[in-house]
Amino acid sequence: QNPLLSADPCRTYHHQFIVAKENCFMAFVLTLAFVNGCATVISKMINYRCTKILGTNNGSLVNYVVASVLSFILLFASSKSGIDFYAFTEAPWWMYLGGAFGIVAFIISMITLNKLKVMESTILLLVGQLTAGILFDAFVFRNISIGKILGIVLVAIGIIWDNKISAGDRASAENEGPL
Repeated sequence: QNPLLSADPCRTYHHQFIVAKENCFMAFVLTLAFVNGCATVISKMINYRCTKILGTNNGSLVNYVVASVLSFILLFASSKSGIDFYAFTEAPWWMYLGGAFGIVAFIISMITLNKLKVMESTILLLVGQLTAGILFDAFVFRNISIGKILGIVLVAIGIIWDNKISAGDRASAENEGPL
């Protein structure tokens, strides 16, 4: 029975409160996702500057040492009853691949920033994440839709379109020469 059609006003208000609470939580989650996107670009630019000064290998080492130290601090601060180091031995081997993929992604990102604009790099990162997400959905969760595929195609077309416009703008600027 639909609580909005119920004769009991308390039940109706309770349902509206639950819906409002769920909407607020979803707005919070979406805001966190947006902040994560901003933090990713800021992190990428800081790390790029670091690798320009220290080199790719040393820059990635600095990045991951700082991240590891902060992770341990957060882990110790958030653990109420201490850390169960035995749990690390119980984790399946493939769970440790996240760190390996993270360092590969970091190094690729630093190398590509030498050749691409920040916007291009970020959009290509997004397209790669969307593609990997769709493949993961398709092969692991068996959940794929034409809308998801169409979304990636549209983003890819946007990147190609932007590159053509940017190339045309650069060519016309070179032909005009200095003022």
